Amino acid sequence: MIKVESLGVTIGNKKIIDDISFSAESGENISIIGPNGAGKTTLLKSIAGLIDCTGNILIENKNIKEISHIDRGTKISFIPQGSDIDGEFTVRSFVELSRFPYRKPWESINSKDTELVENAIYMTECTEFADREMGSLSGGEKQRVLIAGAIAQDCPVILLDEPLTYLDPVQRDKITKLIDTISKKENRLVITVTHEINEALSFSSRILVMSQGRLVFDDVPEKLMVSNVLDAVFATEFMKIMNPVTGKMMYFPGGSK
Repeated sequence: MIKVESLGVTIGNKKIIDDISFSAESGENISIIGPNGAGKTTLLKSIAGLIDCTGNILIENKNIKEISHIDRGTKISFIPQGSDIDGEFTVRSFVELSRFPYRKPWESINSKDTELVENAIYMTECTEFADREMGSLSGGEKQRVLIAGAIAQDCPVILLDEPLTYLDPVQRDKITKLIDTISKKENRLVITVTHEINEALSFSSRILVMSQGRLVFDDVPEKLMVSNVLDAVFATEFMKIMNPVTGKMMYFPGGSK
């Protein structure tokens, strides 16, 4: 599905990404975690083809650099950090915009477009406010609409940069479960950059940990839980407390080393 080979990114004189390689397949729900400045967002933007880089990024065996912007829109959907869509257009109209890569300019949406849009609105539980204007929605509602647009775009790869930021615990839980559903039931590759370590450990099928532009861990959550990687990367000792409901360990910073 996706193959990243010896990826490097330098901005100015600073190396942001340093020789990262990994591959990922359909149906995986991957979380990228690490401290601020580790290069997580830069990695996501590189995969989306938005940043100049060295090395190769292949999607379905095609180099991302050789795919046109329009065709790229049928392969990868990217929701950037802090996206805040306002305006007088409705939720449904916004989600319909995601079908742009499949239409000629000014061409009306067809029955397939409508089916995909309505399915995405239903999946993300946006039906009850589908006819409201975007500017009237809460932060959690807007995040669900953004994800609805990514679903309706019908790409095999969905990239999410900090989708849980500024959401309350209930909304974070809803969005995390929605991401998990997209990867499993829709059989799409979902890669999420997040600072919410416990949500990542609970729902991801795989964790990538970054530090100083390098990939320092790439494995299932269970292996991260028995390692000291997080302590080393964040330079602090994490307390591990078992969740009595799920039986999984939860991590909380316990003080700097």
